[in-house]
This record gives sequence, C-alpha cells and structure tokens, in this order.
Amino acid sequence: MLKRFEDLQRFLHLFVDDCDIEREEVEDGEANEVSSSASNTGLRRIPMVDLIPSAGEQRKIAELLDEMTAFNVITTRFQRQDMTITTVRDMFDVVMEGHEGLDGYLAVNGQIVEFPDFEAGVVKVQSGSEKTLLAAERKAVSHLLCLQHSIAHEPIDAPPVARSKRKRAAQALDNALPKKARQRTTKASKYEDTGWIPATSVVAERFFSMVKSSVGYLRKSMSASTLETVMFLKLNWDLVTLGSVSAAIERSNDAEYVVYSDDE
Repeated sequence: MLKRFEDLQRFLHLFVDDCDIEREEVEDGEANEVSSSASNTGLRRIPMVDLIPSAGEQRKIAELLDEMTAFNVITTRFQRQDMTITTVRDMFDVVMEGHEGLDGYLAVNGQIVEFPDFEAGVVKVQSGSEKTLLAAERKAVSHLLCLQHSIAHEPIDAPPVARSKRKRAAQALDNALPKKARQRTTKASKYEDTGWIPATSVVAERFFSMVKSSVGYLRKSMSASTLETVMFLKLNWDLVTLGSVSAAIERSNDAEYVVYSDDE
C-alpha cells in the first residue's frame, strides 16, 4: 500500500482545485423549498478528495516509507543465491540495531529459528571461530566433520554492492552491511564446506518475497491451488522436467474441478 501511494503521490497536486466544496446548481422552484436544516443538500464533494492525506499525514507516510525501504533492502538481498547463515546473521544484527522490537524474531534464539544451536555453530564455523563452539553447538554440527580430514576452505563472501540510491535509509543500510560483516578466514578447517546450508529464516522470507514478486498486488482470479503449483515449480525449477510440469498442471486442474463441483 505504501509503495502504491508513493507512485500516486506526484499526481496529488492535480486534485488541489477539487478540494473546495462545490454547490450544485439548484433550480429556482426547488430552491424555495429548501429549508435551512437541509441547506447542505446542494453541496457536492468529489469522493477522491476525501482520500487525499493532509500535509502532516503525508510527512508521516514519507517517514514510514523511509523505514520500510530499509526492510525492502533486506528482502531484496534475500533473493541472492549466495546467502549464507553468517551473512544473514550480519544482516539481522544491522536491522536489530535500529529496531529493538525485532529481537524476539531475528535474534540468534528468535522464534523463527528452529535449531538455534546448529545455526549458531554453523555461523562460528563459517566465521573461522571453531574454538569458541559451545558444547551444545559442537554436538549439533558434529555430523559436518570431514570424514577423511580433507582441507575445506571457508567461502569468502564478497561485500554486498550498494544498489539502491533512491532513499537515504536504504543507502545507509547498504553501507552498514559490509561494515557489519565479520572477517572471513581461509585457514584449514576440520568441518566440511557449509556454504550450501541456507538459513531457516532465509527460506521462509525468500518464499514470501518471491510470491510477491511473481504474483504482484493482483492475483487476477488465481485459485489457491494454481498459486501453490506456480510457486512449487518456481522454487524447484532446477529439478523439474517437462513431465513434472505436466503432472503439476493436471493436479492443479483436478483440484480446481473438485472445488468447482463442491460449490455447485
């Protein structure tokens, strides 16, 4: 809603002339019958005018847009395929610095983290801080130990490139993320390369943001089963074949037919 308001904001000045209340023309015979209690019945106001926010409301909306833009930067970065748990933890730390109310959701032991010990252990392994692993964390990542003691190099995450220059809030956040990123090391590790492990929160956030970018604001009468099929194919596109696409379409059509029959 805020983004759509921003798109319309530059056209609001065209309605300034319509902000004055206009009086409808009333015939002379009818004007004599209008009493003082009903004197306002001849007034006409364009409905669009009632929806235009005041100057104070527009300032509040602009401030909220600046704040939401920072979250949009994070959501956009989640679409990158090279995201690691450590990178996401750095991003969450930057967000929590400016929004204290998100600690219960984005902290290391937040509600969205299903296995806090495992994710915390992976972060330390990727950061080259294996010596600081706690007992619970060491046990959680024990199955990632190299079986043949092969040398595995930790991936080096390139600092994110600042792409959005539209708002100061987004630019400030883009500049803060590389500064927050921890120093990566390339020394030999007794653990396997964990760069392929996605953060649990990344998967969830990537799915919702992907639905938003794929469908947009209007579903265009798309049924729930069709939406589920489209997103299933999009998320697993590197694994699907022509046969799996045909099977998914047939299942979606069968589900829509059953729903339509039940409605009748």
